Amino acid sequence: MYQWTVTIPTIPTIRTDGAEQTRGTQTWIVYACLPHEAREVALAAATTEAAVRHRRGAVLDTTAVDVARWQRDDFL
Repeated sequence: MYQWTVTIPTIPTIRTDGAEQTRGTQTWIVYACLPHEAREVALAAATTEAAVRHRRGAVLDTTAVDVARWQRDDFL
């Protein structure tokens, strides 16, 4: 089993204090054997009430999910 970084972008929204569009991401570090499994784990986690609250209700763009093997920095 490997650690994966799964980044899910949000759909651009118009800010309330101006006309500019903002786009964000929500990132998960998950354990899975394969990339598609990591994607599914992260998408399931992203549907929880806490995850929606964390991204302030922003809608996820599930067509643009990025999955990559997690790279850690060894400082020791």
